[in-house]
Amino acid sequence: MTDPAIGPNAAKTGFRRLVPASTVIVAYLIVVAILTLIFNNRVTLWGLICFLHVCVIVGIFLLARARSRINASRFVLIMNDWYPVMLIPLTYKELEYLIPRIHPHDYDKALAAIDHNLFGVNPTVWLERFAHPALTELLQLAYPSYYFLPVVLGLLLWRARRYQAFDFFVFILAVGFYLSYLGYIIVPAVGPRFLLADLQTKPLSGLLFFSAIRRALDNAEGITRDCFPSGHTELTMLVLYYARRFRLKTFWIMLPIGIAIIVATVYLRYHYVIDVAAGALLALGVIALAKPMYRWLGGRFEFVADGTEL
Repeated sequence: MTDPAIGPNAAKTGFRRLVPASTVIVAYLIVVAILTLIFNNRVTLWGLICFLHVCVIVGIFLLARARSRINASRFVLIMNDWYPVMLIPLTYKELEYLIPRIHPHDYDKALAAIDHNLFGVNPTVWLERFAHPALTELLQLAYPSYYFLPVVLGLLLWRARRYQAFDFFVFILAVGFYLSYLGYIIVPAVGPRFLLADLQTKPLSGLLFFSAIRRALDNAEGITRDCFPSGHTELTMLVLYYARRFRLKTFWIMLPIGIAIIVATVYLRYHYVIDVAAGALLALGVIALAKPMYRWLGGRFEFVADGTEL
């Protein structure tokens, strides 16, 4: 929960009222709304999308105003802490509609060509030699845990009342997710499982849950052109880094899961290797710039509960 001590001091105007994560979210919503307006001739629902973005932005400012009150309710404080996490899947889902209209050109052939030039083979095709139902099942089980690891880390910090660490981590999630979303818009791609399907000689098969999980992910995500950069790689690296940085024992549980997620991106044919490399570089960039950006946006840096500086 946001440090209650900032309540009386938070009665500021404009963006200065917002915590850093909220500022990132508002900036992203504005950028996407502007792109929607620019390409309104192709985005049939541009009016509705812009209206919804404005409503969300207004809601963010109203929530910040409510939080700034000395007698803010527990519900308001909890919503202020967790709404950025709840907003991530909603902003992701709109990309399925927006990307092919804002940027109607897929870059799969270019990404596949980079992989082939780097390795002399198509990595997903080459990896067929290692395919085994047990390994496929394990990696497919690990792959969707990408959605849960950030929430688990956030809950651990929040439940431990390490509120400054929690606020900083939510900021990291906002920056990480929304940079990857902008990457999807700039370089749309559906992935090797579609482009290279004719070159694959061995279909993936699991044991018990492989097919059900794959169908569930397809139904939930749709065709979102979300390959470059690999958000699975970027966010997994960020979660692992900060789990270690915050000295959480669960890091050692998350580590093998995180490694499995990154391996699964290519093995399961969701991503090109260049996607993974871009996601890793983006994660390193976020880590390098996070602290100065957080301070610039008004975030507070002090020692967290265990004495570890953020």
